[in-house]
Amino acid sequence: MKIELKNIHYSEQLSEETAAFSASLYINGYKAGTVSNQGHGGATNYTPFNEKGRQLIKEAKAYCKSLPPEKYTVGGEEHQLDMNLELYMDNLLTDYLKEKDLQQFRKEIKKTSNTQIVIGIPDQYFRTLNIKMAISVILNDPTRKSLLIAILKDNILPRMQEDERVLNTNIPVEVLKQAGLKENQYVQQGTEIRKEARQKNAHHKGKSL
Repeated sequence: MKIELKNIHYSEQLSEETAAFSASLYINGYKAGTVSNQGHGGATNYTPFNEKGRQLIKEAKAYCKSLPPEKYTVGGEEHQLDMNLELYMDNLLTDYLKEKDLQQFRKEIKKTSNTQIVIGIPDQYFRTLNIKMAISVILNDPTRKSLLIAILKDNILPRMQEDERVLNTNIPVEVLKQAGLKENQYVQQGTEIRKEARQKNAHHKGKSL
C-alpha cells in the first residue's frame, strides 16, 4: 500500500511539543483526506474526504498495524512503538522536513562555493576559507589558478580533519589533484551522498578557516 503526504504546510513557529502541519493524505494515488497537527503535543488527526477516502483510511490503518514496530534508543535502552497510521504519517513528515533541510544545506554550499573554498563532511557540516574572488575568475587566469593550487595545498589540505572533503564542485579535479588531494578528499561534480531516511539531522555551517 502506498501512503503519501502532499501539499505539506509546516509551521516552525507553531510547533511546540509536536510538529504543526497540514497536508493532503493520498492512499494508492487517491486523495483520501486531510492530515493535521496543531503542534501542542496532541495526536495527528486525519479526516476523510468521502466514503471512498474513509474506506482507504480504514485499509491504511490495518496495513500500518501489520508493519513491524519502530525501535528507538533512550538512555542506552532500546524501546519500541507499535506502528500505526498516525506514527506512519509522522514519519513521512519527518522525512519531508529532513529532505527539505538537506536541499537547503546543499544550496547554501553551492552558493558559498562561488567565492570560498568549502570543506567538511557531505550533508553534515562545512567550514569555509574566503578567497575574496570568484573561483570561476581564478580558473580563467593561469597565474591565479596556480595561486588557487597553492592555497589548497598550503592552507586547506593541512587543516582538513579525517573524513573531511573539499566540497567545491566548481574546482576541476585536475586542480585538486595538483594540490595533493586524494580522491577521498574531495567531492566530484555531480556526486550526491544520500543519507538513509530518518537519520540524524546534523546539517550546520562551521566557523571560517
